[in-house]
Parts: sequence; C-alpha cells; structure tokens
Amino acid sequence: MDWNDLKFFLAVAHAKSLSAAAIQLGVSPSTVSRRIEALEQALQVKLFHARRDGYDLTEAGHGLVPAAERAGAQMRVFERSAQEKDSDLAGPVRIEAPELLGQDLLLPVMVRFMDMYPSIRIELRSSVRPVRLAAEEADIVLRLVRPDHGSYRMKKIGEIGFGLYASDEYIRRNGIPARSEDLHRHRIIGWTEDLHFLTMATWLESVCPGIQPSLRLSSLGAQLSAARSGAGWAVLPDFAAVPAGLLPGLVELPGLASDLWLLTHEQSQSLPRVKLARDYLVEALRGELIGHARDS
Repeated sequence: MDWNDLKFFLAVAHAKSLSAAAIQLGVSPSTVSRRIEALEQALQVKLFHARRDGYDLTEAGHGLVPAAERAGAQMRVFERSAQEKDSDLAGPVRIEAPELLGQDLLLPVMVRFMDMYPSIRIELRSSVRPVRLAAEEADIVLRLVRPDHGSYRMKKIGEIGFGLYASDEYIRRNGIPARSEDLHRHRIIGWTEDLHFLTMATWLESVCPGIQPSLRLSSLGAQLSAARSGAGWAVLPDFAAVPAGLLPGLVELPGLASDLWLLTHEQSQSLPRVKLARDYLVEALRGELIGHARDS
C-alpha cells in the first residue's frame, strides 16, 4: 500500500467530492479517483459509495477514518522532524490558540519573541472552535478544555475569567440589570445556533434560562466589537473586555472561569526553538492573565 494514498482518502472523506478533494490537493479529479481505486485494491475493501451529488463513506470507510487521520498526522510530524534541524534556533514554530486569546494576548507576546529571535518564524492560527488535536499539525496548542487524547504534553498555565459586559453608552441608555431575570428586558449578544455548545453560551443559559439573544454572531471578535458599539450585553473574557473599556454587570453571579492549557507536541518539544517559544509563552501569558484579571 502507498501511504500517500491516505491523504487522498481523507480529502475525499472530508470533502465528499472528487473535484473538491482535487482542488485541496492540487491535482486533477482523475488522479484522485485513481489513487482511491488503488487504495481500495490494496486494502481489498470498498471505501466509498459514488452518488450523483458526491461520495459517501461505506461502513468500512467510516471505520478507517480515525486510524487514517492518526497515521497521516504521524507522517506529517515525521516529515517535518526529518526536514528541520534541531540544533539551532531557526525555523518555524506552529501555534494554535482560541480566538481573541490568540489575537489580543498571544500576538503581542510573539511579536516581542520574534524581536529576540529573528530567525524563528511563527505561524499562528486562532479560531473560536476547539483545535482538533488528531491532525497534530501544531507544535504548541492552547486550549480552554483539558484534552483527553493526542500526542501532546500538557501544562496548565492559568485561568481565564469571563463576565457579562456592555458599553458605557448602552448602560447609560438602558441601565444595569439588578437580577439575572432582568436580562430578558435587555439586548443580549449571543452565538449562532451552530455554536450553542460553547462554554459562554451554556453559562448564559444556565444563569438566565430561556434567554433569546437579540444579536447572534459567530466569533468573539465580532461580539467584542458589537458590545463596544452599544449592541447589548455579551459574555466576554476579562482580558479583552477590560482593556476595551467595557463595564461588567451582574458581578454577583457565579463566575465563569476556564483553565488554560498549553500543549506541546511530543516530537516537537525536543526542538530548541519550540522549547524557547513554549517557555516564553508560559511566563508571558501568566503575567498577562494576572494583569487583566477583573479584580486587579
């Protein structure tokens, strides 16, 4: 079996289309088709059902996806380790972090780090959705939920507090709710339905059951901007809301706090540049989080 065929299998499994997979891989659809056929012959199993509107995994194909993702991730790590020197302080460090944490705290920290080590290149990705550890594409990952799997070494580096925040302008016009039930009479900035599972959304529902946001957005950055514009109350991290000049409400409610975990890939942690970046991040973020605490 050609191990390279795994990336064709995963591309079609995720895209559910030969043409979309071909665009992702930078090859022709016919090449993708040939590689899938070769993999099926090598494994002696049917992996996909061809439909008029795309490709669906067979039961056997579904069962192979997790193993293929793990194998593909290990191959990428192996290739990266083989190609990159581990004896100097030059080369890339790939970091993934939650949105706003990456933009507001991590980016300024890493700019200072790059001034100190100009030969180290930083690749920073941030999203509101939790990082998928199965891909194993990052050297360092910051997460708000303690993972229970993945080839990473974990370290808790602090705690991120969240609160209910609004702008001074909104509060002058509408006042501050005295009780959580009063939020029903206020404008609330919430999450789109596909992100209802996020901690901020579930916390708000727990303190004010049945709350219906007046404005639904899909990113923390957009929620921060909306709150600053006077759109209503939003559940935001203290480190972003306090410097933005937003004011807290219902501070007597049970607080929302999330542990911050730093994960270093087991094979990347031996690289001097990754160790430097990890240690610098730990110290700098601990200081930033303490400095932006709401009660400081």
